[in-house]
Amino acid sequence: MYHSDFDFLRIENSKRPTSLPLEKISYYAEQKRILPPGTPFPGLWNNEHTPYGIEIMDNMSPWSPIQHTVVMKGPQLGFTAIAENILCYWMDESPAPIIFMSATDDLLDEWTSKRLEPAIDSCGFREKIFAQTENTKTRRTGDKTMSKDFIGGFLIMSSAQSAAKMRSNSVRILIRDEVDGAPAELRTGEGNWLDVSFARTDAWDARKKIFDFSTPTTYQRSAINPAYESGDKRRYFIPCPICGKKQTLEMGSQDSTFGLKGDYTAGILTEAYYICDYCHEAFFNHHKTEFLLKGHWEPTAVSSDPLMRSYQIGSLYSPVGMLSWKDAVKRFDKGSKDPNKAQAARNLVLGLPFKETGSRPKFEKVMELRGDYEEGTIPKGVLYLTAMIDVQMGSKKDANNPPRLEMEVLGVGSGYRTWSILYARFEGEVTDAFDGAWENLNKWANDGGLNFRRDDGFEFDVKIIFVDCGLGISDYLHAVYAFCERWNNTYPSKGFGLIQNRKGEKKENSSAGNIRRYRATTVKSSGSQIIYEISTRLYKTRIYRHLQTERQLTEPQKPGFCNFPSDRFEAYFKMLTSEEKLSDGSYEAGGRRNEALDCRVGSVCAADVYLDALVEEEKLMAKQLGANAVELAAINKKWIITKLEKLTAYNLQSELNI
Repeated sequence: MYHSDFDFLRIENSKRPTSLPLEKISYYAEQKRILPPGTPFPGLWNNEHTPYGIEIMDNMSPWSPIQHTVVMKGPQLGFTAIAENILCYWMDESPAPIIFMSATDDLLDEWTSKRLEPAIDSCGFREKIFAQTENTKTRRTGDKTMSKDFIGGFLIMSSAQSAAKMRSNSVRILIRDEVDGAPAELRTGEGNWLDVSFARTDAWDARKKIFDFSTPTTYQRSAINPAYESGDKRRYFIPCPICGKKQTLEMGSQDSTFGLKGDYTAGILTEAYYICDYCHEAFFNHHKTEFLLKGHWEPTAVSSDPLMRSYQIGSLYSPVGMLSWKDAVKRFDKGSKDPNKAQAARNLVLGLPFKETGSRPKFEKVMELRGDYEEGTIPKGVLYLTAMIDVQMGSKKDANNPPRLEMEVLGVGSGYRTWSILYARFEGEVTDAFDGAWENLNKWANDGGLNFRRDDGFEFDVKIIFVDCGLGISDYLHAVYAFCERWNNTYPSKGFGLIQNRKGEKKENSSAGNIRRYRATTVKSSGSQIIYEISTRLYKTRIYRHLQTERQLTEPQKPGFCNFPSDRFEAYFKMLTSEEKLSDGSYEAGGRRNEALDCRVGSVCAADVYLDALVEEEKLMAKQLGANAVELAAINKKWIITKLEKLTAYNLQSELNI
């Protein structure tokens, strides 16, 4: 209770800092942070327990020129506590707008209650947290579970999927915990959550500070590993306690002469020790206290950004009292015996991403499926044509990867048999539907590029065309939508791993359970543009299965057989078989070009869409003609295929030249 305005000013002013902020966060932590009972090192924070964290904390100090710090790590190294030190410094010592992000809502809830609140109290600045504007109607306290207001700034806590919080705030400090634990794309369709949150710091320019840290997952999915690779890739070098030579801690193998190893008695691990790469002497877990203090970070690469530093450290560096070397060896032993635990051992002990090997067809075998027809011709057996256009943004400066459109025209027959009719490429800008690659494609089509005639004179037109719109870039999307409006029966399409049935949505008559092959939706911005969403996993699985169907000596070929022109180029087959199918059913290109596979997925899905539409049209016509239930039930895909076979019957007189 203030007795006068003077008392109010005196008391409030006493809360303001009277000196410049401490220069280093590592020093602030030792002065103020007290860890509670139940933690590995309760009591006043001591940098000697985790000396590898000193440089990382100080990068985040306002006096450091480093703007972005990335740490790829193993667990039990104290990095969450290090992040809390950084957070408390910027709330207490040098107030600023802050966002702290965790991978999921559950992780965030646990962190706020068990970690953040005790950290604030231990550093002694709870009194600084209060509403910065008065509003008697809302009774704002400024000290909420997921947000804190304080003089000079605020703290907002968010999970990786909370797009609204990311969109509405500009911040100087961005801290992102367990980056690899969150889905990359936002549920709202606004793009990658790392990109969206990073943009919140743009207004602070050179004064922004970003700290990302995470245990990695796999090479294919990890977000922290590419960030680490783009930095200066610092490693923590420690001196051997015996010879003093600098080295990094690595897991030893049976063939290596150095690294972490174990002694066994009757198959039971009895001791773990480290063999120096230089003197080949053993040192032990208890030596960590000595050599961690004498260690230092060294860059092993040149950073793509001089204001960014990246670090990698595994749990072999975990201080005495946390993960022991003996426990680390046990984890690796389990991983060597059980493939399902191999990833956990690499991620959790070494702090490195796991390279998952998948399966994919050999392109040399698929090349053997080339038939006796040429590019652009229609073989016997084709019933109708579909097409897919894949859009590549590319780069004007890269002759091997220019902006372009790549297109496949696919012939479809009975029993899921297919013939690749044409594969074409159109170079040029892809952000204007009336210029560049789009206009090159349009001119080619107007000149007869999409007109196909079988050798008996029967004409084929492309029934339905899909155009990839999956990049999500505004100019590019507008170009796709505008081009689709220029051409008949042409629709934007977007790939998703798997599309699940919505609540109340009629299930498909397939063996995919709750998964749909595709879904037609309306683009909200246009109100009339139809876009097709595609379950790419289902189609890639089907395509890979069919690519393994071998050619028979006599026609017709087996159901699902894929035929290719005799003059189709080799690079096409490499693109068609570029992606590996991983253990969870997903597909990963691993940096290989995959345009041909994307085109095949779209054209095969378009074939399903066209066939399904014919079934519905025939049923509607039959109803109008008064067909009974038995007659309606008979109208299905096989019935439609038979009708198409009659409509496209081959002219034998032309074939025999009679």
